[in-house]
Amino acid sequence: MKRYLILFLLVLVQHSYAATPNELLNEANEAYKRSEYSYAVELYEQILEEGLVSADLYYNLGNAYYKNNMIGPAILNYERALRLRPSDEDTAHNLALARSRIVDRLDQRPELFYDRWWRAAVSLQGSDGWAITSIILIIAFLGVTSVYLFSRTVILKKVSFYVMLLVFASGALSLIFAQKQYNRLTSEKEAIIMQTRVTAKSSPSAQSPDLFLMHEGTRVNIRNTLGDWKEISLPNGNIGWIRKESIEII
Repeated sequence: MKRYLILFLLVLVQHSYAATPNELLNEANEAYKRSEYSYAVELYEQILEEGLVSADLYYNLGNAYYKNNMIGPAILNYERALRLRPSDEDTAHNLALARSRIVDRLDQRPELFYDRWWRAAVSLQGSDGWAITSIILIIAFLGVTSVYLFSRTVILKKVSFYVMLLVFASGALSLIFAQKQYNRLTSEKEAIIMQTRVTAKSSPSAQSPDLFLMHEGTRVNIRNTLGDWKEISLPNGNIGWIRKESIEII
């Protein structure tokens, strides 16, 4: 009985001294200010392990990794921050800065102008933002519809009818954007090379011929999975197989 009492007291004392997430965050921020970047990384990662996720946390972690000259993890966390808050200019700037230090310079396939416009429009908000926008537009649609149904003047009916169509189309588009952003947020098809050098193979085998070389921080798309191997593609169209431990899913 005495043994169990001692064990209980030890657990209780340990729990009482356990730092809260806010305390860890404050300590991590202070460590970053003191240029103790490795310690800041450790604390930020500890917060993530406890299940607390936010764009700011990924952004701070990316900064700590960047200051610690760990470009792959820095890019990974900037990318994760942008998934949660796509329009954040500071994160986009730091991501571009980190990418400028990547060894690989890949020529991307030309993007059609309407694809570029569509992607820019979708990235204006995250999935939650577009979902809220669609809810607001649905409420507005119901309001305009009631005006259209109960108005007695021809002019008001015409105006409310066209406004109703516009609001309906905008609401539908917002729902589509919300779904697109949610799919991107939960997708496991994009990854970052985390090792210094990775050689892509022609097939999922260490004995297969080498195709091309990639370096830390390069972003890849995952096309297929076979055991411990991932088939990936690069922005320039190159396709090859690499070991799964070479990458980290965004």
